[in-house]
Amino acid sequence: MKNKTRREFRFGFIVQAAIIILMLTAFIPVFLMIILSFKTNAEVYSNFFALPKTLKFSNYSSAFGLLSQNMLNTICVVAIAVVLTLVLSVVGGYVFARMEFPGKNFLYMILIALMMIPGILYLAPNYTLIQEYGIYNTWWALILPWISGGQVLGILLCRNSIEALPVDLFEAAKIEGCGEIRNLIYIAVPLAKPILSTVAVMKMVDYYNDFIWPMMVIESNRKQVITVAVKVFTSSQTGGGGNIGAMFAGYVIATLPIFILFLFTSRLYMEGMTAGAVKG
Repeated sequence: MKNKTRREFRFGFIVQAAIIILMLTAFIPVFLMIILSFKTNAEVYSNFFALPKTLKFSNYSSAFGLLSQNMLNTICVVAIAVVLTLVLSVVGGYVFARMEFPGKNFLYMILIALMMIPGILYLAPNYTLIQEYGIYNTWWALILPWISGGQVLGILLCRNSIEALPVDLFEAAKIEGCGEIRNLIYIAVPLAKPILSTVAVMKMVDYYNDFIWPMMVIESNRKQVITVAVKVFTSSQTGGGGNIGAMFAGYVIATLPIFILFLFTSRLYMEGMTAGAVKG
C-alpha cells in the first residue's frame, strides 16, 4: 500500500509540474511583450530577449496619446452592444422558454440553425445593409450587426436556463397577479444572473476582439476601435523612424481591458458555465 501511495503521489506531482510548466509557457509571449514595451530601439535590436537596462515609460505615454481615443470608443461601443445583447437575449430566452405561440419550436430551430453559418458569410450582406441604411462610418454600423448575431447564442443559453426554473414560481406569481413582464423582470432575470454574466463576458470578448468588421465599416480614425487602431499604429512604428517599444506598449494597452475583465468576471463566468451542471 505504501508503494502504491508513493507511486500515486509521484504521478500526481509529475502531472501538476507539467501543467504548471505548460501554463508558464503560455504566458511567455505576454511577459516578452511587457519587457519589450520598456525598451529602446537599440536594446530591441541588440538583444531581443534581455531585460531593459532602464524602463522607458515614454513608450507608454506615446502609445496612450495615440490610442486613448480609440480605447474610449471601444469601451463605449462594446458596453452599449453588450447591454442590448443581454436585453434581447433574456427577453428572447423567456419567450421561448415560458410562452406558447404557433410555430415556436420551428422558429427556435431556425434561430439555432443560424449558429451553423460561418460569420464570414455575413460580411457582404451586412455591409450592403449598412450602406443602404446610411449608417456607414457610424457606431451603429458596429452595434447593430454585433447584437443581431450575438443574441443567438444568448437566447439559446437564457432559454435553457429559464426553462430549468421551477414552473411553480411562475404559476404562483401569476396567481398573485403578475403578468409576463413582471415574471421576466422579478423572477427570470434575477435567477438567470449567472448565465447572463457568462453571456456578457463572452460577448465582451467577441466584440472587443473584432477586427475585420470595424475595418470594413469605420472609415474615420477618430471613430475607430482599438483593434484596428493598434494595427494602424503598428504600421506607423515599423518603418525606419518607428519606435518598437512604443509599438509593444500599444499592445499592452490594448490587452489591459480584457485582462482586467478576466480578473473581475472569471468567477461569474465559471458560475454561469457550471449552472445546472449538478442537480440535487
